[in-house]
Amino acid sequence: MMFVFEKKWCLKLFDAIMPSGSSMPGISTISLDKFWKEFEQNAPPLMKLGVRFAVFYLTLRPFFSPRYLKLFPQLSTSAQDLFLTEVNESRFYLERQLVTTLKAVACMAYFDHPKMRLMVE
Repeated sequence: MMFVFEKKWCLKLFDAIMPSGSSMPGISTISLDKFWKEFEQNAPPLMKLGVRFAVFYLTLRPFFSPRYLKLFPQLSTSAQDLFLTEVNESRFYLERQLVTTLKAVACMAYFDHPKMRLMVE
């Protein structure tokens, strides 16, 4: 089970991946409570562990970079975008895969919400 602070970190990452301001509302505008409950009950243990690892890694990694020196949630929106772009273009497969994993889970959470499904039908 993810702790409250992990879900907050995850939401910050999700919001950077699927922000408000486009033709669709951002992921931060919808409640993910139902999604998290279903995710905790139904996701395979390895997937839960992978998501948790991705959240921790991507939240803490900017702190150890001389360019940022802050946790991901403390970065400005433009710095968050730049950081995710850098990690997504990393020469290390694991880093790229962590971003891809969170993108996939963010999409599952977003389109699990009935309001979002109605918008695309």
